[in-house]
Amino acid sequence: MGHHTAEQMFERVEKVCSDISFQNLIQLSMDGPNVNWKLFSIVQQHIEEQTGRKMLNVGSCGLHTLHNSFRAGCAATDWELGNALSSLWLFKDVPARREDYTAVTGSSSFPLDFCSHRWLENVDVAERALQILPCLKMYINAAKTKTVTEPCTKSFIAAQKIVEDELIPAKLNFFIMVAREITPFLKLYQTDKPMLPFMSKDLTNMLRSLMEKFIKPGVMKDATTAVKLLQVDFADTENHMDLTKLKVGFISQRALEDHMKKNPNADRLRLEFRQICKLFLLKMVAKLLEKSHLKYPLLRSMSFLDPRVLLESKEMSTRKLITVLRLLVEAGRIQEKCCDETLREFGNFFDFNLMSASHSFRSYHPENDRLDELYNGCLSNKVEYHNLWEVVNLVLILSHGQASVERGFSINKEVMVQNLKEHSLIAQRVIHDHVQSIGGLLNIAYTKELLLSAAAGRQKYHMYLDDQKRLKQDEQKAQKRKELTDEISEVKAKKKRMEEDISVLLRSADHNAEKAESRGKLCFISKSNSLRRAAKEKERNLKTLEKLLSEKVNELRHSIKSLTYFG
Repeated sequence: MGHHTAEQMFERVEKVCSDISFQNLIQLSMDGPNVNWKLFSIVQQHIEEQTGRKMLNVGSCGLHTLHNSFRAGCAATDWELGNALSSLWLFKDVPARREDYTAVTGSSSFPLDFCSHRWLENVDVAERALQILPCLKMYINAAKTKTVTEPCTKSFIAAQKIVEDELIPAKLNFFIMVAREITPFLKLYQTDKPMLPFMSKDLTNMLRSLMEKFIKPGVMKDATTAVKLLQVDFADTENHMDLTKLKVGFISQRALEDHMKKNPNADRLRLEFRQICKLFLLKMVAKLLEKSHLKYPLLRSMSFLDPRVLLESKEMSTRKLITVLRLLVEAGRIQEKCCDETLREFGNFFDFNLMSASHSFRSYHPENDRLDELYNGCLSNKVEYHNLWEVVNLVLILSHGQASVERGFSINKEVMVQNLKEHSLIAQRVIHDHVQSIGGLLNIAYTKELLLSAAAGRQKYHMYLDDQKRLKQDEQKAQKRKELTDEISEVKAKKKRMEEDISVLLRSADHNAEKAESRGKLCFISKSNSLRRAAKEKERNLKTLEKLLSEKVNELRHSIKSLTYFG
């Protein structure tokens, strides 16, 4: 959708939703590009004009926001870790090079594929790079001394720079440390379960952890809530801790100390490294706060449904519920007259039912349990909680982002192996999704059609190989025809230029002959004869070109006829 304007996207949405009442559209979930926000604004205005209601807004996809903020932090440095990790594909699809590497190092552990659009998936890639760094040095030294064949590629040159960088272990360990701070959030929220009530607390804790790495403890001391955290002026250098106290991670710190032992006079490099680490964190936090869901009062207040918050304080949960009710009334999603009843029902639920169901609430865990199932058992089909259930039901419908898309990427990564073809990946995803939908392997129905399909698998595979072979042959013929067409065009252009040259030479020869006749000077006759000889030489070359052109045209005709015959 990002390739279309917001107006084009709205026309498509309106066409798809032509049979659906816009008043039932509660939320427009999106991944974050500006064109999507423009679409949200257009749809919001349309719904308000049509129904008098508003959509509820809790921000764009939190998962995309994290990936993009981490990428922004990486881009703010001059380390070029993306290029460095990508260059380690040096051995991908090159068996001879892999054999040389194994022979020199005795190791069969190779670099992992770097993912350029989902940076947080590259923790394993960075860890593997650290693991094989000594072996990589051995291989590069062997290549430089001609013990094995030296690759003439950009990847090899980039790999050389990696092993020559004495701070690369510290850089990669810092990269891993920051990524691990936010990876648990990504894993938890790659689900279709209702998770928005937990997002405010989880985002607050994660942001505080990142900011505490470079902001003075005294400034962070009072930033205990989402609102107070948003008020911290993280860009003010007065609030930044001294570079020597910057938290770069235990392993990165140890790597720096090891470097200092080898290079006692490298204080400047150490401070520059810490300065860049701070810039990484600063840019990342800035991007997170720019797109942060914590800016939305509805999201911050939805935590009244978090069992941990609910059990902690009735008063705080009631305040959050009041904020949610106010926002729902402003959006035209509930009637104002129902709010007092909802608050009364919430009070009764807390005082009477919550205590009896306290075990379910205390043992609740977002990773294993579903919030909608918990509240459905406590509130639905109960007249005394009718208004409260309507509000809870409405809130739990809201999505926290593009979880299905992100989870699909993660599943793809789990099933992918070296040289996996697209058809195989699609087939594995179809199998995975089917097994998930029926509840496990034991529920697979072994029908006659399935058994026949499996029995014919080998035959289908050979048919596929034959099809691929024919496609490859067709591609080769098409490539050959293209090359012939290009050659014919080049010969025709050369022939045209030569004909023009001959014409110019003959005109010049005639002109010099006329001058010799009119002025009676033999030098013009000499020039005229010289030009005519040059023209005759070009005419001979022209005949050679015409013969070559005729051969190429016949070859092209033969190629087209053979393709038509076999087709």
